Amino acid sequence: MRGEEKNMRKIWLWILCVVLLAGLLSGCMSSGSKNGNTSQSSGNSASSGTGGGAEKKAVTIRIASAETAAASMQVLEEAGKEYEQLTGIKVVAEAVPLADLYTKISVTYGTSSQYSVFLTGYIGHITLLEQQGRLVPVNDIIEKLGGVSDFYDGHILFPIDGQVYWIPYDYNLGYAYIRKDWLAEKGLSVPQTWDELFNVVQAFTDKSRDRYGIIMPLKDDDSSNWLTTVPLWANDVRIFDDNWNVILDSPEMKPKVVEAMKLIQDLYPYMPDRAQNASYADMTEAFLSEQVGITLYSGRLVDQIEGKNPALADKFEVFAFPSKDGGTGAATLGYDAVGILKTDHDEETKKFVEWFFTEKIYDFLNSSPVHLFPAQKSIFESEKWRSLPSIKTYWETGVYPQYEILTKAKLHSIDSDGPHTDKRPAEVFQSMLFPKAFQRITINNEDPEKVVDDLANEIRKLIGQ
Repeated sequence: MRGEEKNMRKIWLWILCVVLLAGLLSGCMSSGSKNGNTSQSSGNSASSGTGGGAEKKAVTIRIASAETAAASMQVLEEAGKEYEQLTGIKVVAEAVPLADLYTKISVTYGTSSQYSVFLTGYIGHITLLEQQGRLVPVNDIIEKLGGVSDFYDGHILFPIDGQVYWIPYDYNLGYAYIRKDWLAEKGLSVPQTWDELFNVVQAFTDKSRDRYGIIMPLKDDDSSNWLTTVPLWANDVRIFDDNWNVILDSPEMKPKVVEAMKLIQDLYPYMPDRAQNASYADMTEAFLSEQVGITLYSGRLVDQIEGKNPALADKFEVFAFPSKDGGTGAATLGYDAVGILKTDHDEETKKFVEWFFTEKIYDFLNSSPVHLFPAQKSIFESEKWRSLPSIKTYWETGVYPQYEILTKAKLHSIDSDGPHTDKRPAEVFQSMLFPKAFQRITINNEDPEKVVDDLANEIRKLIGQ
């Protein structure tokens, strides 16, 4: 029995060894299978990033658009929907008034509601944001769209240390509109000097009929910064010299500044009361309601004439603001452009912007066709743009004269002043120091010489000079 028991123990020991060995082999095979699955899983994950089956990072491109008109916003919104269908990337467009744009970009930057793209009308926004390291260079997109030369030889690209940070889509100059029929009534012609301008404004004014010669915006906002400064540029005024010294009150410059300020002051009695608080909407309303014979504005006024008072279609003319003695006239340099803010999806945003400029730019320009004057020569010269109904209708009165102003007039602005693109003129623009000065010489009837001295010193203090 003991021998049998001994044999049985051997058998059970052998069985146990077999079982243990089988378990060990099974574990090894299982381990090998697990590693293989992990490897396969990694492969799927990797392929997901290049179009495989795994989940991609969700990307939303948020646009802050200073082009707040309903037609322009509609183009942006429809483009966003189309792009999402093409790529799966969500695009959301939000209308943000230009006066609020910089502040809104600043307070949302780095938050969950940060914008990826913005549409602005001021290079000052670009210089300030670039100083903060918040912008993505777009040199490569500019090249793909036709290169520097197509943007009227790069006139509005404003590079900073060789880098371009915005893509212009239009020129938006500030010039003068005048009623041709009122001129005919008075036997006068489009003014070419300041004396002629004053005579026309005086002749147009009939307060008993609520008719006034001219309106300039005097509100403490960017409309005055942009439009009411044009007499300064017509008189070759500059804020800074080539070394960034403030020269408004220098012996050479101060007489020019005072002359321009005195002109604005002399014109003020021939403006309607609304001029005191006038901004963009008041400028257009005064002209469309036939309250004034001359206003300062951009091509948007033509678009508004088309929609709100088409009877004026053949009764106006646009012209560069005259110089003092009849030389080359001036317009305030204006432009609108797209900038890209740094996010965790810069490349996706750049691809969208490039697609928009390639596929949707004509639709966007057509949302306000005379106002959104092409920033690229190739578009201006294209039959596709020139065949737009509004462009054909207003070619003689509002479109080609705008091109003449663009190519022949003196073009300048506060935020483009100085030897190169810089934050200092941007800070001057954002400070609203010029609108405050205009209010002092008009509403308060203060001495222009004193106002110019104060203005120069305030600018020095602002920039730490």
